[in-house]
This record gives sequence, structure tokens and C-alpha cells, in this order.
Amino acid sequence: STIPSNVLSAGRLGCAVVPQGMCCLVLEGENSIRVAPTFEPASALNLEYLSVALQVRRSAGREPLFSLDPIEAAKDELMPESSMQMKRFEPEWLAGTSVGEVMFQADYHLKELSMGEYQQPVMGMKSCFDYSKIEGFDKDWSAREWFVVRKAELHVSEDAVLVPYLKMGVEAREQLLTAAGLEDAPLTRPDHPLVKYAEAFTHNFDLIAERKSVVNQLREVAKASIIAKFMLESGIELSESWFQLGAPTSSVCCLEIPQLWNDRCFSKISMENGEIVNTEKSNEAKVHSVYGGVDFGIDRFRLAAPSRIATSVVAGGGPPRGGERA
Repeated sequence: STIPSNVLSAGRLGCAVVPQGMCCLVLEGENSIRVAPTFEPASALNLEYLSVALQVRRSAGREPLFSLDPIEAAKDELMPESSMQMKRFEPEWLAGTSVGEVMFQADYHLKELSMGEYQQPVMGMKSCFDYSKIEGFDKDWSAREWFVVRKAELHVSEDAVLVPYLKMGVEAREQLLTAAGLEDAPLTRPDHPLVKYAEAFTHNFDLIAERKSVVNQLREVAKASIIAKFMLESGIELSESWFQLGAPTSSVCCLEIPQLWNDRCFSKISMENGEIVNTEKSNEAKVHSVYGGVDFGIDRFRLAAPSRIATSVVAGGGPPRGGERA
């Protein structure tokens, strides 16, 4: 799928000029806002992501949420190739939107990287398999990891442009299989393979976002969610057109997908005088399961009073002309 363009969305909101496809939001008074062009990436927003985030916040009172959950986790756990996972969106209609697709793709790629399906995005990073190998593959484990917003702030520039600021990361928790299914363990050890991977991913998040488009787009969804929270909680008056930019554009396919799996086998070889004298191969399979999703947790942050920053970000360096006033 393609990244939603701002050109059409900005035009529907009254902003005809969008240089390099980037636009920002300008405050006018206490309860009015409009779209303006910008050259500053920090203030730029994807208007379709913003529209979807506004719809979610208005209807559900929260930011979008996604998780990839196991189906019958206790069944055929030694045959992951036959297991399935369920896409779960909150609200459910996110499944047909650009925001829902970004959240799914970002989460799935995080699992692929975690399990060593692809080369790590930053030199020196290890996969969960690498950390498990260091431990000696001595036990089974299940865990979940998910994208979070660790810090969220809202700034206002000298020319009254809203500039969201955030730091994102990945968190991980070990899980236990109970009668009710997989549940978070009361305590996750700090040297758990998935916890160590999540810490490394968080440390390199901004660099990874530059190298992985889907992670960058997830960060844009988080930025839009921050702005949406501020706009609705601050009482800014919005016309209905702000909520109609992100209508579902594709039919929803099956929400069940095959579970991602990766098999690795190891043998121990003993040599004496240059000859192999003994070969040991472990026949006891160890299963490592990774689940998770996207749960920004933006409601933990207070955004009602943006702080001032000494910079101008509207394209042209002066007050914008045109643009729909909310």
C-alpha cells in the first residue's frame, strides 16, 4: 500500500499549496485552527492519519489500538507453521483504514526483526534468537512486545504552528499460559531475551525509523494521535470535513494470518586428533513465542497547555494565506 498523500486532503481543507507534500496546523485564537504549508518535518502532519485519529478519539475516547493475538495458543505449539493469529483493531473499523494497515505492518515487521527473519537495522543489534542462544536455549518462553509512546509534548512556534514532540520505544513482558490463555507474568526478568531486544530497539528507535519506512509511518500515526487528543480536549471547533479524510479505501481481507515462525537447529561436535568422535543433536525442541501490537498510551500525557518555542515553521516565513478555519 502507499502512503496517503496530503495534496488531496489539504485541498479539501482549503489549503491549495502543499510544498513537498508537507503541511502543518496553525492556531487562530482559542478555538480555531487551519492548514498551512511547511518545510519543517517536525511540524508536518499526515492529514489522513490525523482524520482517522480524530474519528477514533471522538467515537472511542482514546487513540487507535492494534494487537496480533494467538488463536488457540496451546494447540500445536510445536507446529507453529499450522498456527494462526488474529488481527485485532480497536475500534474494529480501523481494519479498513491506512492507519490500521500501518499499525499491522509495523507490528508484524517488529516480530520479523525480533525473530531474526531479516538483518537487524542497526549494526550490533541481536535478535531474540541470538540472546536465547547465549542462554543456551534451556527453556521455552512466550512474551509480548508492543510499540509505545514514552514521551509526548506539544509546542507552539512563533507563528502559532502546532509542533508535536514525542519519543517512542518498544516494551516487552513475559507471558504465562493459564486456563484463560496467555497472560502477563507478574514479573519479567530484566535479562529476558525479548526485554533485551526491546531495550536495544528503543535505544536506536530514531535511527531505525530513518531506515525502516513502516516504523517512520507509525511514528507519524503517533504524532497525529497526539494532535487529535489536543484538538478535541481543547475544545477546538472542527467542521465535519476534518473527520472525513480517512474513510476506508480498501476491502478488509481475512483477519486471520499464519503465525510467523523460524526454526533453528544446533548440534555439538567433539573432535579428537582432527577427527569427529562424537555428535550430539538436541531432540528436545524449545519454543519461543512472540506476540504484541501497538498501544501508544498517549492518555498518560497532559497536552492541554502547549509550550512556546522560538522558531517559525510556516512555509514562506509569514502568516499563511487561505486554508480552512475550523
